[in-house]
Amino acid sequence: MNKQFEINNKVVIITGGAGMLGTRYANLVCDLGGIPIIIDIDKDKINKVVKKLKKKNINSFGYSANIQNESEIIKIKKLIIKKYKRIDILINNAALTAKGMSNKGSDFFKALEEYPLDLWEKLIDVNLTGHFICSKIFGKNMIKNRSGIIVNVSSEIGLISPDKRIYKGIKNPYSKGPLNNPPPYSATKAGLIQMSNYLSIKWAKYNVRVNSFCPGGVFDNHDKKFVKRYSNLVPMGRMAFKDEYLGPIAFLISNASYAINGKTLVVDGGKTSW
Repeated sequence: MNKQFEINNKVVIITGGAGMLGTRYANLVCDLGGIPIIIDIDKDKINKVVKKLKKKNINSFGYSANIQNESEIIKIKKLIIKKYKRIDILINNAALTAKGMSNKGSDFFKALEEYPLDLWEKLIDVNLTGHFICSKIFGKNMIKNRSGIIVNVSSEIGLISPDKRIYKGIKNPYSKGPLNNPPPYSATKAGLIQMSNYLSIKWAKYNVRVNSFCPGGVFDNHDKKFVKRYSNLVPMGRMAFKDEYLGPIAFLISNASYAINGKTLVVDGGKTSW
């Protein structure tokens, strides 16, 4: 049974691979026998992550790129094909969040009625268009090889609307304004699910499987009041821990999920079932 989860020598691209969860997915790929290729915007983080990954798999590598820039992704694809000859798996994990905002952190949490159009478009560009570009460019090689797996990392917020009550009175660590879940984030995560559905049908004849992964909230030293409120919305009574999504990702990127295509795997402690 364990052999079904092996991805020995598979070339696995992970966007946002230097982030909190992306780093864990990259290490998972090594543990399963694969070759992680991380793409991220932060060069310093990439270097630190790849240095550690090479201790597990010397072939690990990283590229700095803005995934919304198609020419950059095309260039990276050529480099990967030249070095590794193929692309087997793509985990579309990158997302623009408040942590990644340089000068618009305060605008990130504005109410819908006041939300800046340029910031809405920025989140769409990164969180949705960027994944479309990566799927399009890297997917071409999968089609050519008649084999491939794409996992689009969505969110529970792509399925349900965020409960605004849990943010009331919670200190915003990123700006002076109120904390909430911004409208474009939900829209992009919902869009990823439908993009997965579309691609899964379009590319099934090429033996390329496309699925969505919808994680719930992950504990990351959140405000105690917020954790309590969020946990009250979860049947299991808590937020997820950072390593609890490794099993589902291992399932989706391996032959253990060979017959699964065009589906959405929700791992949220039962939150969306209520």
